[in-house]
Parts: sequence; C-alpha cells; structure tokens
Amino acid sequence: MEIIDRIEDGYVVLDIQSDMLEYPKTMVLKNHVMHLLQDGHQRFVMNLSKVEMLDSFGIASFISILKLCKSKNGNLTLYGLNQPVMHLMELTHMDRVLDIWETEGQAVSQVKS
Repeated sequence: MEIIDRIEDGYVVLDIQSDMLEYPKTMVLKNHVMHLLQDGHQRFVMNLSKVEMLDSFGIASFISILKLCKSKNGNLTLYGLNQPVMHLMELTHMDRVLDIWETEGQAVSQVKS
C-alpha cells in the first residue's frame, strides 16, 4: 500500500493509495502515522477517496490512529469517503467519533481551527 504525504502548514495530508483498507495494510498505515508523530507532526488529514472498501481492521485503525494523535495533542480528520464506506461509518456510528468531511478544503478548515 502506498501512502503519499503532503506536509502543509501545520498539518499532514495522507493520500491513501489503496482500494481496500484491511489487515495488514492497516498496520502499515498506523506505523506510518506513528513515525510522523515521532517526527513532531500532530494534525492529520486523511484522503480516503481511493478506498472502495474497508473491514473491521480498517475501522479500528482509524480509532487507534485518532487515540495516538490525541495523546500528542493532535487530531485526525477524514475526507473523500465513497458512499459504501460512509454508509459503513454511519452503521457503526464511527461518524459520531471521527471527523469526516466531503472535501479536502472542509477537512483542512476543521484541522486548522
């Protein structure tokens, strides 16, 4: 799985280049964010526009990454979810736990506030 980082002013955009987010890809993602946190980055905007499906490990990884970010006074915001992925987030009530936006602009505004 490829993750493209775009380091911006005060936050990092993570472009997830995978159609399926499942184990073990979720561990790659979590480790990637952990390294960025160790490098001093705290705020993350995750682009999921290429992710067509995710499993329970994918959902759990978002919660785990959010906890890691909050432990460093940071945050995680998601955007670009397709309809099936967003529906899964709603069914599991993860849309109440995670900051989810339609566009990068909306997500960035949330992260910067």
